[in-house]
Amino acid sequence: MSVPYPFKTIATAIAFSPYAEANLHESARIAKMLGARLVLIHVGPKTEAKQQKLELMISQTELDLNMVKIEFRDGEAVKSILDSCNENKVDLLIAGAQKKENLLKFYTGSVARKLCRKAQCSILLLTDRSVIRNKCKEIVVSGDNSEKTECTVRTANYFGKVLDAAHITIIDEIDPKKTIDVADDDLQAEFAAQKRKELKKLEDARLATLQNKLAEEKSLPIGHKCIFGKPGYTIGHYAAAHQADLLVMNSPNTSLGIMDRVFTHDLEYVLSDLPCCLMIVHQTVKDVA
Repeated sequence: MSVPYPFKTIATAIAFSPYAEANLHESARIAKMLGARLVLIHVGPKTEAKQQKLELMISQTELDLNMVKIEFRDGEAVKSILDSCNENKVDLLIAGAQKKENLLKFYTGSVARKLCRKAQCSILLLTDRSVIRNKCKEIVVSGDNSEKTECTVRTANYFGKVLDAAHITIIDEIDPKKTIDVADDDLQAEFAAQKRKELKKLEDARLATLQNKLAEEKSLPIGHKCIFGKPGYTIGHYAAAHQADLLVMNSPNTSLGIMDRVFTHDLEYVLSDLPCCLMIVHQTVKDVA
């Protein structure tokens, strides 16, 4: 089975905002840990002053300037960033993001959210950015019943080991609609309860198999949990309640558009209210077939 790691080339969009220094330091640390080259993408005209400022900022990080490529791009921000990622064969795009956005921004889409919906590489949204490293301790990864999941979990384990994380929890969100919608009498209620029990047993067995496979790769300490709840919404709340540092999810099977935001589901629930840093592992079903 092919896997979307190791990450050999990572990229980050750099703007001269109050968060620029923290974004760069986080990206530089991750690039160094991964042994990857870093592409800095600035959307805007190139000037000598900007070039010098960026080189000075890089010199204050842990990266050698020779491991960094600086690109200046003209045009609309999202398209320019994605074009650069495609041309540089970027494996992981790092972007800063707000944990919660107002309603207008959610529907019109911030740059970070648009990148998540359109990127053809894995993407890491940083909600907690700092010049000084914040240690990643707990990782939560989606364990939904998808062809992509094994690859995503393996990537989460690989990335967690690079970050020296302490623990991974695989969460399977079981949609209550898979049992029974209406329980009008005691017999139906008993049938619904039995169906939930059987479904949970099957899903527990599937996650246990996945967990055992990961153990063969010398995984981090790992556990799994099945939760009945709305997909996307439930895992976000679990990650927040258990103070996870990183949530890892599958990429969507298709590009998400405005209707996905109107009829909120899965990834859109998480994007609307980020519980922590979020990694979306990009892969196609063909990659993992």
